[in-house]
Amino acid sequence: DDERVLTPAELAGRIEESLRRLGTDVIDLYNFHGVLPSQYRATRDTLVPELRRQREKGNIRFVGITERFNADPQHAMLAQAVTDDCWDVVMVGFNVLNQSARERVLAHTQAKGIAAQAMFVVRNAFSKPDRLAEVVAQLIDKGHVDPADVDLADPLGFLLADGVATSLADAAYRFCRDEAGIDVVLSGTGSIEHLEANVASILRPPLPAAVRDRLVRIFDGVDSVTAQ
Repeated sequence: DDERVLTPAELAGRIEESLRRLGTDVIDLYNFHGVLPSQYRATRDTLVPELRRQREKGNIRFVGITERFNADPQHAMLAQAVTDDCWDVVMVGFNVLNQSARERVLAHTQAKGIAAQAMFVVRNAFSKPDRLAEVVAQLIDKGHVDPADVDLADPLGFLLADGVATSLADAAYRFCRDEAGIDVVLSGTGSIEHLEANVASILRPPLPAAVRDRLVRIFDGVDSVTAQ
């Protein structure tokens, strides 16, 4: 059952199994991963007390929660979570095309001292030009993007002009790295070369302020896509 929430006993057992398999005495960060809005209250009320017990036992150090961004691009779950005082870390979907976490999640995590990991920083739309054009066209049709702000044939082409970025992925990583409230930019890949390229992008200088401001202006009203 995709909606079912573990029992406290099941959670305790899984933590013990994780400790055994990892060969460690303590888990630095234990995340409730991919929590749906409908699961949040049960997760908080039923399982957070067990994690507190596990922390008192010394099995874990910090407690986190992550959203299921593909199913929840508007951050309905994390909008609930950030009003509570039980989370040390959140993992949130954030990228050039969907910046809605800025006000809905990150403004609150900064105010409360909650760390934030950014996921979905780069997805298909940043590596496949046809997919990017399709996504932007859909956003225009929905009234979320002003067609006057983009060249539909090459919506983010300005990021590659005048040496601003080496690729759309490079620009996407740098855009997210410099977002206030994001502490960790996640990069998922099975390739060492790809990982090294991503790290190189994250370490490059910030995007020019005018370029960053343009990206914020174009996609300010978007909360319906994930860029996947």
